[in-house]
Amino acid sequence: MREARGYGVKIENQQYLLARERHAMLQRKINDLEEKLAGCEIVVGRKFFFKQVGFGTVITIKNLLSGEINRFQLVGPWESDVSGGKLSVDSPVGKGVMGHREGDEVLVYTPSGTRSYRVLSIEI
Repeated sequence: MREARGYGVKIENQQYLLARERHAMLQRKINDLEEKLAGCEIVVGRKFFFKQVGFGTVITIKNLLSGEINRFQLVGPWESDVSGGKLSVDSPVGKGVMGHREGDEVLVYTPSGTRSYRVLSIEI
């Protein structure tokens, strides 16, 4: 922005206008990240008295309609990568299986319709 300002602060100065626009966009991103960080919670660990699906657990689930079996680790929304086996806790399936135990059947409402899953195993 300093370099663009060197050409003068005029309406015709395209470098300055573009630099101001980029600066405003970056400032919005910074504000968004600060808001997200302010709402974060640090999870150090928890004691498990029984196996239950939760943040950080690795689950194996079976789609009861197709018979497809998948293994996922439940992670935060910014870490998710379904093809890499990382499922967001904010996804419809992630929200649906949270708090369930091995053997539970779960009904999940997704944008493409209702699906039912069975929790086959939970690894802590």
